[in-house]
Amino acid sequence: MTNKLPRRERQLIERENLILETARGLIRENGFLSLKMSQLAEAVEYSVGTLYTHFETKEDLLVSLAVQSISQRANLFEKAQEAKRKSRDRIYGILIARLMLAETGPEIFDIERLAASPSVWKRATQERYQKMVAMEQRCSEIVLSIIVDAISEGDLALGSVRETDIVFGLWSLTIGFHRLMLSFDDLSRVGVLDINEAVKINYCILLDSYGWQPLKDWDHNTVEKDFRENVLFFKITVDTS
Repeated sequence: MTNKLPRRERQLIERENLILETARGLIRENGFLSLKMSQLAEAVEYSVGTLYTHFETKEDLLVSLAVQSISQRANLFEKAQEAKRKSRDRIYGILIARLMLAETGPEIFDIERLAASPSVWKRATQERYQKMVAMEQRCSEIVLSIIVDAISEGDLALGSVRETDIVFGLWSLTIGFHRLMLSFDDLSRVGVLDINEAVKINYCILLDSYGWQPLKDWDHNTVEKDFRENVLFFKITVDTS
């Protein structure tokens, strides 16, 4: 799609991608609070004024990075959604997608956490903030669609629980995992020896509590291997369009 644009527009997109990826690297090394636009300008070899033609504020840049990250997550969620697997396998694939993204760099979720703070997104452009909200909504809708499939296929009976309650429950668990992973350098102090394994176990317990079939002869390790090798293989891409 980018190749069909006029040359000047392609150059602007390429420059914006360079700024974003360089900023991501600086945030990975030193954190967002230490990031200075003058430092970023020097790293990309453009003036500070040029940076501000792309991003009105430092917070605007952060929200744009969050849009990239959430978009990548949504793309992986879609792969899990479209896989020709049982509904329980596909909903578990959603967790594996999150874990795979975390493995590429924990700053991904730190950026999302900061961008979701009102003190940040209120200083971003409305257009970028709305795009971030739309990307997060897309992720939620994908998860909801798997839940709806599970009900129609007889794998899940709601009872007094609503579809959106399940979305919220799974979302809360994974968000909590990311927050803990970023906030504590040694969770063994509170008895958590392997945070990845802990979140997998609790995710499965939550699925069991909903009565999500199959409950017997279902091995989450086998499902994870399948999704990593055959469904969710990916390469980090950048799309600012």
